[in-house]
Amino acid sequence: MPSAVDTNVLVRFLVDDGSDHAALARRVFAEEPVFVPTSVVMETEWVLRSKFGYSPTLICDAFDRLLGFEAVLVQDADLVVDAVDALRVGLDFADALHLLAASDCDRLYTFDSDFIRRSDRMTGSVPVMRPGSSKATS
Repeated sequence: MPSAVDTNVLVRFLVDDGSDHAALARRVFAEEPVFVPTSVVMETEWVLRSKFGYSPTLICDAFDRLLGFEAVLVQDADLVVDAVDALRVGLDFADALHLLAASDCDRLYTFDSDFIRRSDRMTGSVPVMRPGSSKATS
């Protein structure tokens, strides 16, 4: 049975800052199966972008490597893969996760105009629209 990791462990695994934490995190990933919740992936993207200054390309590369490890089980891995693809075409990672998770819904409401505009980049997604609007995108 795998052990789950929190965001701070995953970030230290992905970013070698030379700290003892980075070495310990790498040991966890090397020695046992690891489960990564979707919420941890989402929070990790935010930390990599806002605290470490990673570009979308570097974040996608880091997540591609993570998803490639045989001993790593990412919750909703297909959803995460699709969100990484959405990040590559300019959608916000968290917005992409929200949109992809709503695939069985009629629409996704938001007040975020950028999200509404960028959602056009995800073909086949549910319409994203502002509450009270009759115009949807998709």
